[in-house]
Amino acid sequence: MKQIYLAGIMALTILYLSPLAAQEKKFTELTREEILGDFDLIVSILQKQHPNICKFTDSVTFRHQTDSLRKTITQHTDFYTLLTNLPNYLVRDAHLSLRLSNDYNREVFAALQYFPLPVIIERGRMFVNIKGASIPFGSEITGINDVTVTDILKKLASHSASDGYISTGTDRMYDDFQFYYSLTAPGVTSYRVSYIAPGSNDIRRNTLAAVSPATAFQTKYQRTLPLNLLQRAYNIYADYLEKDQTGLLTVNTFSLGETEAYKEFSTFFREVNKRKYKQVIIDIRSNGGGDPGISALLYSFLATQPFRNVYNYRTKTIDIAYPEYVVDNNNRRVSEEDIRNNRNFFYQRFDKDSSGFYKGNARLMEGLLENFPPDKDSFHGRVFILTGGGTVSAATYFASLVQQNKRGTIVGKETGSGEASTTASWFLHYLLPGTKSILTIPRTEVYFFNATRDNGHGVIPDQEIPLPAFVQYFQAGKDPELSYVLEKMQ
Repeated sequence: MKQIYLAGIMALTILYLSPLAAQEKKFTELTREEILGDFDLIVSILQKQHPNICKFTDSVTFRHQTDSLRKTITQHTDFYTLLTNLPNYLVRDAHLSLRLSNDYNREVFAALQYFPLPVIIERGRMFVNIKGASIPFGSEITGINDVTVTDILKKLASHSASDGYISTGTDRMYDDFQFYYSLTAPGVTSYRVSYIAPGSNDIRRNTLAAVSPATAFQTKYQRTLPLNLLQRAYNIYADYLEKDQTGLLTVNTFSLGETEAYKEFSTFFREVNKRKYKQVIIDIRSNGGGDPGISALLYSFLATQPFRNVYNYRTKTIDIAYPEYVVDNNNRRVSEEDIRNNRNFFYQRFDKDSSGFYKGNARLMEGLLENFPPDKDSFHGRVFILTGGGTVSAATYFASLVQQNKRGTIVGKETGSGEASTTASWFLHYLLPGTKSILTIPRTEVYFFNATRDNGHGVIPDQEIPLPAFVQYFQAGKDPELSYVLEKMQ
């Protein structure tokens, strides 16, 4: 069964986590007081616990916007309305999320009727991503139920999990578009779809029946893109493209121990050097981040000289708001001793500066290797890095290391989290008393390269594939970014 996450709206992933306590009532039986109570608690936690809630907004705007969301929920007071009007997205933080309890997750998933087609979303346009359906594969969808794709994506994109003003969060959304979109329209039994078939300029129309959860789940796994499902099934996967004399390393996470990471990286680069390949491609399009130290470790295999590996953490508060609602990774209430130890950790390692923020001190940053040397097996040929909206946190830091040191070409789209900073580390999990959902909130920001300001954007690629070329590759059933590098950038 799917486990539903919400970052603004929601992000559905195939992770089965430790179950919360069984619900005593159906999600349709949640009371007005329980729904509004959880909404108000989320707002208060964000205000008191978020490390920098006003980075991309201000307190007055945030209050007005949350009041507007609350008014919408009050008018309907059902669980669907809460899930589609969460205040998380107002903060513009890629690391905020809300997870439903297993019981409510199953109930919500089973109660909906779904849009029947998996899609690709690319730069504000939507394409059918399955073969053999009643609408041809690769067709561009222009509207659904008399609403333009532009307006549909505008509504959904405002809730997508990205930092600041980044718009590529739809890269993480389209994989589960059927579920996102269907949740905003519960009770819909059919979808009037307007589309343009490949090779045509005419807008055609077709009415498709909504499908069951089982069918929607099945069609998701019948989609054509992404093609690299095998590579995405592992933390790190190495390919050696002998025909192209290219090493391809897919790195899906930096949440790795140094020993494991070094073994994988060194094995790949030793083999690339042994084969005397002239170029490598590193795919981090689906890398959700982790330890920036592991990002620096990977970059050391590309570096031609020692490089600066500098970052620090800061937060508006070192205290814990509402400790009575905090749970551990197994969803158990944390003890008073755990809360006390956590407070002591932050008290000892963060010092308040003149701006009113707490900044990590020497004790926190002890052991950070700031002047990082190249690895003995470092690669000296051409380097291409594939990025997109799924490139988040420590993965963005890795892309930034490559770009700032002019050591490779970034190909794809803007990363999903900030180039200068993002939230990270020491996450707190709050069990909301009404809906039994888990709100996860980061305790600190991480600032890269001693940054003093954040313009709200990620790493901008050196080369974005022209949209016609992207569509052409996609309709031919090819990986657009990888194909573009191999065919056009040699």
